[in-house]
Amino acid sequence: MELVSIALLILVLVFFGLGIKIVPQSQNFVIERLGRYNRTLEAGLHIIIPVIEAVRHRVDILERQLPTSKISTITLDNVTIGIDLAILFRVVHAEKSVYRINNIDQAILTTVTGVVRSVIGKTDLDGVQSNRRSITEAIEEELRAVTEEWGIVLSRVEVIDVEVDDETRKAMQLQLNAERNRRAVVRQAEGEKEAAQLQADADLYTAQKQAEAKRVLADADAYAVNAVAKAIANGGESAINFEIKKIQAKAIESLGVSESSKIVILPAELMESLSSVASRLVSK
Repeated sequence: MELVSIALLILVLVFFGLGIKIVPQSQNFVIERLGRYNRTLEAGLHIIIPVIEAVRHRVDILERQLPTSKISTITLDNVTIGIDLAILFRVVHAEKSVYRINNIDQAILTTVTGVVRSVIGKTDLDGVQSNRRSITEAIEEELRAVTEEWGIVLSRVEVIDVEVDDETRKAMQLQLNAERNRRAVVRQAEGEKEAAQLQADADLYTAQKQAEAKRVLADADAYAVNAVAKAIANGGESAINFEIKKIQAKAIESLGVSESSKIVILPAELMESLSSVASRLVSK
């Protein structure tokens, strides 16, 4: 009798032991009751009904990345390129991820390939190279509706690399070199234009300053002439004539003492003065 009691006690303990489930933080347990989905257990301690209920799926809910693979596609301008994508996702509804899709990684990769080809097919090569952020946003938007049905959420989609074939790469290099040469020519022309403009400004500035200097000299000469005219008008003519005659006398004196002088030409005014002096001496 005691053996039976002990056996029953052991069975009860085993039964309750099977009903206690501890779910780790990184997983969700999908519970089925008699073969039908019943509920999802999150992290913590839970109790299920043994035999009737069972843990059918243990789903990792940590964020994970799909294996990187090259997606071949054609751009709007008919250039074949290879796109490398980094796709990170996590499960938010464990029951959807196990009941609505068999291989979730392969399903996401297949869907991404179709979406990428659709988006890249609407963009030319230059747009793919220079506007990766917009392409990433378009891919995320296209994938969001599909991934919600599978109980996952895309946490990050990033274009890692864009590869082109050798012929396209050579053509792009030639185009880049031509663009660089064009920019160099434009910059040289702009530099010459700026230098010519600066030289013209300098010449204009010099001409303006020379004109101002001439105007100042002309004003000075006009002022001097005006001053002399005022002096003459105020009775200074005799003084001026006297000064002129003194200058003429000194000039004649310097000519007379010169050894090389043979002929002396006297001014008419001086001759008249000498004649008047001579006539006065004769009359005396």
